[in-house]
Amino acid sequence: MHPRAGDGDAEVFAQHAATLRALGGDTVRLGGEPDLAKFYEPAVGATLLPALVGFFAGAAAGRTRGIAAADLVPYAVRWMEMIAAILPGFAAEIDAHDYSAGASSVNLFLAGLEWDVEFARDGKVDDAWLRPLHDLVRKAAAAGHGDDSIAALTEVLGTP
Repeated sequence: MHPRAGDGDAEVFAQHAATLRALGGDTVRLGGEPDLAKFYEPAVGATLLPALVGFFAGAAAGRTRGIAAADLVPYAVRWMEMIAAILPGFAAEIDAHDYSAGASSVNLFLAGLEWDVEFARDGKVDDAWLRPLHDLVRKAAAAGHGDDSIAALTEVLGTP
């Protein structure tokens, strides 16, 4: 008789958890499938570069006004905290495939696209990084998600 998939993995993980934490900090066993860590890293890590580029774009625009990047940090942190607070609600919408109760609609973001471009232009910042994000918002609106939560972008991202 074969052990169920993952049973041995849990035992091995438990045996080596202290060493893994010493090497990698906050270490978590994600399950018995050997590729889950490889999946989770880019699936969750995909938020990093867009968030950083957003901060860098703000810092570049700030330079044109004599505003130090360090002066933006407390406000950027507040945005990150707000994002952390709303992620569970977005996750619930995504898991339910129901975007009808969203407070931040695709149309709301659609209305702000020109402001993004104007801010970049005024701040002498390359807006090329915004274009794919704006294209996703437009694609979601065109697919009938205008009144839906911005989390409906999940649907257009899932259909290349």
